[in-house]
Amino acid sequence: MADSLRGLRLRFAASALNERALRLFGSRLPRLTGGWMPWLSLDRYDPPPLPDSDWVRVRPLLSGVCGTDLALLTGHASSILSPFASFPAVLGHEVVGVVEGSGQRVVVDPVISCAVRGLDPCRRCAAGAARFCERAAGSERLGPGLLIGYCADLPGGWSTGMIAHRSQLHAVPEPLSDDAAVLIEPFSVALHAVLAEPPDPGQPVLVIGAGTLGLCTVAALRLVAPEAPVVVVARHAFQRQLAERLGAEPAESAVRAATSRAAARAYRSILGRTVLSGGFAQVYDAVATRSSLADAMRTTAPGGRLGLVGGPGELGSLDWTLAWARELRIHGAYVYGAEPSAAGVHTMDEAMRLLVAHPEVALGELVTHRFTLDEWRRAMSVALSRGRSEALKVVFAP
Repeated sequence: MADSLRGLRLRFAASALNERALRLFGSRLPRLTGGWMPWLSLDRYDPPPLPDSDWVRVRPLLSGVCGTDLALLTGHASSILSPFASFPAVLGHEVVGVVEGSGQRVVVDPVISCAVRGLDPCRRCAAGAARFCERAAGSERLGPGLLIGYCADLPGGWSTGMIAHRSQLHAVPEPLSDDAAVLIEPFSVALHAVLAEPPDPGQPVLVIGAGTLGLCTVAALRLVAPEAPVVVVARHAFQRQLAERLGAEPAESAVRAATSRAAARAYRSILGRTVLSGGFAQVYDAVATRSSLADAMRTTAPGGRLGLVGGPGELGSLDWTLAWARELRIHGAYVYGAEPSAAGVHTMDEAMRLLVAHPEVALGELVTHRFTLDEWRRAMSVALSRGRSEALKVVFAP
């Protein structure tokens, strides 16, 4: 009986000692074993105590599987941010849940700020940019961690119960479904990127990639700049269908999109690679691979803006010549925070306001697969074979 009262969690164990093995086998092993990974395990645990009255218990309703999680689990994540993470950890930073006691439905902001650490705000946190918190390398209360799920002392949403600081909670409006709410975190990343510099009315925009982040970027563009035509490069038929439902024009390649929609002209380099003159004034890369970033630089017009919505890591021999020769303005979109263009409102609150005001933007449709925690092997298999499984957002329903 006592064991049945304990929580259930899916925990990832990692260290510098097994980093090399993870890089060698991280992608191969789960594909051979139907999603099983020896560095990911399901176990029961005692719910952690609340540090003080500023903390609450949250029961996750849905928790997403993010591309960043998959990169970590398969050894494709860069180690450059390792000083700001600690393991073993319970992953899951895309969370909609219910606050224990009040029953309030909330989205959890996963950013670990000075307030979460019980400290006076650093200059970044004081400015509403907790994503750049200067205490991310650790403090007395909490070990290293930029986000929940990547901090050994603050477990994420791949569990039946978690704790959160009140400053991390954002109330979910009644009209929003759980499926839409669990997407508020990735949608806020895309919205943050678009709000930084919205396109001009009538200005065509290119989005490379039609996974979760790409389609969230399409949705953000539709809400913020409805008169800007959006072209999205979609690899699979099911992605093209969802892109069209969100009001975008699907394209099979970035180069074709640039020549047909942005009046670009194509030329062949001495090695046979296509290079363009002209292009889109704004391009968003939501894939973050070497080929997608090469296409993004090729199709961004001179002096144009290239938004990095995906999370690029180590990309090998990527040719950055066009970034320099075209004087591109490259803008990373890491997470979110107080938005200057929205009177300082937090991105997550602005995201929910926009979605409630525009129910025709059915963000919840991007949730395609749900699994319980004990089905985690199947969840990983589906998430790692998106083309075959036609998966967009895979979520755990603890």
